[in-house]
Amino acid sequence: MNTLEATVTSIEQFEMLHVLQCRVGEQNIAMLTLQIDTAIKVGSRVCLSVKSTDIMITTTRNVLVSTANRLQARITTIDHGILVSSVRLDMDGIILQSIMTRHALQELALSVGDWVVVLIKESDVSLC
Repeated sequence: MNTLEATVTSIEQFEMLHVLQCRVGEQNIAMLTLQIDTAIKVGSRVCLSVKSTDIMITTTRNVLVSTANRLQARITTIDHGILVSSVRLDMDGIILQSIMTRHALQELALSVGDWVVVLIKESDVSLC
């Protein structure tokens, strides 16, 4: 599980649905949730979590996908497995891990040192 220390920059609410915009390092990440603690306000420090299998990687910044979370990161290590591989990413000093199939890793031709775009659906981000 990836954890990210963040600061809430905005909260949108409609009925029970909330969209939190947060600042993580020098980048922004959005979170979609049904409920939040009423103590969480703009400016609050929060801990966000994302499963390693929910972190997608692309080499193209302008890829058309249905997520606002597009974060820049550099690949620091790749652990090749028989079926799945682990890719460690450095995002402004914050380390993330993405798990993907070996086939996907080969298709993207990723290498240590490459700059990539990390894609995370808003609904895949949760509060710790």
